[in-house]
Amino acid sequence: MKNDNWSGSFAIPMTPFDDSDRIDENALEAEIEFCIASKVGGIVVPVMVSEFRALSEDERREMVRITLQVANGRVPVVANCAAVNTPLAVRYAENFQKLGADAMIAMPPYTLVPDYPTIREYFRAISDAVAVPIWIQNVAFARLSVDQVVSLCEEIENVSWVKEEVPPTPRSIGAITERNSAAVKGVMGGVGGRLLMAERARGSKGVVHACQFCDLIQRVWELLDAGSDDEAQDLFDIVLPGLVAEQALGMGFAKEIMVRRGVLKNNRVRSQAVSLDPLDLAEVDRVWRRIEPHLIWHP
Repeated sequence: MKNDNWSGSFAIPMTPFDDSDRIDENALEAEIEFCIASKVGGIVVPVMVSEFRALSEDERREMVRITLQVANGRVPVVANCAAVNTPLAVRYAENFQKLGADAMIAMPPYTLVPDYPTIREYFRAISDAVAVPIWIQNVAFARLSVDQVVSLCEEIENVSWVKEEVPPTPRSIGAITERNSAAVKGVMGGVGGRLLMAERARGSKGVVHACQFCDLIQRVWELLDAGSDDEAQDLFDIVLPGLVAEQALGMGFAKEIMVRRGVLKNNRVRSQAVSLDPLDLAEVDRVWRRIEPHLIWHP
């Protein structure tokens, strides 16, 4: 997908697990179809929301392969090639390009975060291995300064997009966009979409977020693009409690919403034996009752 003038909801599929703790391929296929039917601007996989650090190398490759196979060019797919070292990141990037990924995304090595010169060579090696746009995922625990982010885009050929998540994200996004560097094709926010409005006001081109409400987030963005700011704000205010609940309850919440939407089969989270307790589920009930009448996609 050569056009990289991307915007709107870039949805992250959660990794669905079956009762034997294996990736449920049928559920993942349904999740990708849900994102596409929700008219998202793109799909990003597998990143934090996908529990990528709990996946094996083979499982990460399967997440990307299945996503690309189901998407089949209908939306751009950004594949996460972040790794604990440069050679592994390069192997991921090479493999994902062969599979047909439209772009790569990577945070710096995240186990033992190296110094900036090592991070620069990490991104340079990824760029040398592929011929697609590369996103920098700038997160607080592997933080890059604004100068460093812009320099990476200006110095390394394919590095051209940023997923900015260093708090406060609206100001961080604004600090990058105010540089007005031609090498930075675009910046998108994260943090679950909770600061979408403030991030957009600072120049964000979209939001990369867990997919459970991606139809609503995409619609908010479309309304803003159309100049229907009041309608967009009203819809955002409806979905916002769900985004806050995701922050509080984690991926178990997001997966439970997808169960209720008829997409996933369970709310299993690999790092937890029980992802939601009865009081958590009561909070899901409360949020769900308020948002459910406004959902756009239906099975």
